[in-house]
Amino acid sequence: MSIISPYINTRETFQRLVRLFGLLQKDGAQDCGISLIQSHILYELGKRPNLSLNDLAQLLVMDTSSLSRQVQQLVELDLVIRLPDMNDRRYVVLSLTSNGEQKRLHIAESMELFLSNVFENIPKEKHEQVFDSLDLLNTALSKTPFTK
Repeated sequence: MSIISPYINTRETFQRLVRLFGLLQKDGAQDCGISLIQSHILYELGKRPNLSLNDLAQLLVMDTSSLSRQVQQLVELDLVIRLPDMNDRRYVVLSLTSNGEQKRLHIAESMELFLSNVFENIPKEKHEQVFDSLDLLNTALSKTPFTK
């Protein structure tokens, strides 16, 4: 016997949204020769230079060993650089190289163009409502415990 949840439509909508947006991001990243998670790394380091691996792992909700492998590939591609932490020389912080910043900007421009095209399909008077709703959903998600 199945129970029909009042949240089933929300779940289906959310899954479609995540899938479509994920595919977009994947295509955008692959067009630049990097993986989706690597594009997320570039994005976060662009917003917050000189991040430790642990801080970056928390932001991306990843374990440090998996993240470390991704970062190493970005270092080898000359997109990310490891620098000694000014507060504690035993640790390193991560920043974008100039090539990494160029790649980040290219991905950002692609995403900006896509999102502007999406919002052309939403009435202008509803834009603020969409922003507010997404912000509310993001806040609720960040406060909700999950398995990770």
